[in-house]
Amino acid sequence: MKISALLYIDDNLTDDDLTFEGQYLPSELKNRLLSKEIINEVKYSATGSYSGNLSGEKIFIRQDKDDVSFWKKLFFELRVDHIVKIFCDSPFLDMDIIADMINTHTKYLAEFTYSENLPSGFSCEIISKELIDAIPDTDEKTLPLSQVIKSNINKFDVELYYKEPDIRNKRLGFRTGNPREKQILINIFNKAGCIPKYSEVKNIIDRNPDVLYLSPSYVEIELTGKCALDCVFCFRKTLKKEHGDMDTGLFRKILRDMNYFKLPYSVCFGGSGEPLMHNNFFEILDMARNENLIENIIIETNGILAGSNYNNYLVSMNDKRLKTIFNINGMDRESYKAVHNGDFFDTVFRNITSIKEASHFDDSIYIQIMKINETEQFIDRFYDFWEKYKIQIILQKQNTFLNRIEDRSYSDLSPLERTPCWHLQRDFNILSDGSAMFCKQDVDGNFARGNLNKDSISQIFEKSKNTFLNDYKKNFSTSPDCASCSEWYTFNL
Repeated sequence: MKISALLYIDDNLTDDDLTFEGQYLPSELKNRLLSKEIINEVKYSATGSYSGNLSGEKIFIRQDKDDVSFWKKLFFELRVDHIVKIFCDSPFLDMDIIADMINTHTKYLAEFTYSENLPSGFSCEIISKELIDAIPDTDEKTLPLSQVIKSNINKFDVELYYKEPDIRNKRLGFRTGNPREKQILINIFNKAGCIPKYSEVKNIIDRNPDVLYLSPSYVEIELTGKCALDCVFCFRKTLKKEHGDMDTGLFRKILRDMNYFKLPYSVCFGGSGEPLMHNNFFEILDMARNENLIENIIIETNGILAGSNYNNYLVSMNDKRLKTIFNINGMDRESYKAVHNGDFFDTVFRNITSIKEASHFDDSIYIQIMKINETEQFIDRFYDFWEKYKIQIILQKQNTFLNRIEDRSYSDLSPLERTPCWHLQRDFNILSDGSAMFCKQDVDGNFARGNLNKDSISQIFEKSKNTFLNDYKKNFSTSPDCASCSEWYTFNL
């Protein structure tokens, strides 16, 4: 039986991405794999754009995705029984886990073996020749092989590998291709003094949660407090005062402040109002688009003003970072009015479908519906209706904002065990007047950590570190009352 390992280099990775603490990972991982004598040979795969230091090695070039045709060609050229796919930017790769996964795969004669609970930087995927031979040849481009198998898991002999401890709640991939994760890996390495085994990682993080605290990765900005609707689940009517428009100069300062961290992040235009009602909305959008560190630009909108001007902007900019989330909680005019207190269903429906039709990207548009009593009666039909338009749906948990508004939810989605708050670790919420909110629950800014008209994001974020560390140890803040909050398990990006 012949087994090859394929060190898989993702598109756009540089040699800097593939270097960790002075070690060049393509060579380092190859040596580790061969020294364990668990595979017969190591090969590399990259896209045609790769220009790193592997010029002396045989590289299997992927034209696009690693679809079925790629794997058929690979098995034909290598003449092997099994291929172990390993991401090449995985400095913490645990060879004992790889060996165990291979033993499990061969023992149970699996066609495909993978792990759902292990981060990608610790695990692998194992593909058998029998699986590839059983899939018909096609000239058409298909989905990546692993996605095809996982979507049709009952049609194949699949072995699902599980390994304790389960650290999925850390939401880390442990790969250096992501600059944020690379810095976390460096922090863990420095704490441990070496590359730790998988079994040690959870304890290292739990003893030293500061390794996770780098910079804001999700910056939610309230451009305005204005809105044409009066939704039954909205907190606007409880605010102490009306929120105005954010000054464009302040937004420019926010972008400058975020450059301090030199790490990628996402921006969301949300808060108490409708962002498209800001007088300089498109100017602000252009400013965000010109920032290379911004990975995603999310516009949460009621969709009323997302007409031809907005549609034309999206089409002309052709920027895949632009994501629009439409909040629509109705199946027709009557059910829409019952929730939103406005007669705009036809307008919003027309705007959504027009933008979808003109969009260049499959993941640029989302429909968001809240899981509340008013939507329960039609939520199944809602899914069926919008799936016809091939638009992704977000089912949103209601947030009562620490009991500011009536709880209209009809089921409790909370996990049994409380985990550290994702929002305190990575979110940064800003009101239109520049107040840096304690968290997204602090809608009046009563517990603001500072104001960006005079303070920097880096100063405020560093000052907030102890709150995150205390929350990690279950020493919850009392101002505001974190212990009574039900948003700790929700996350954005």
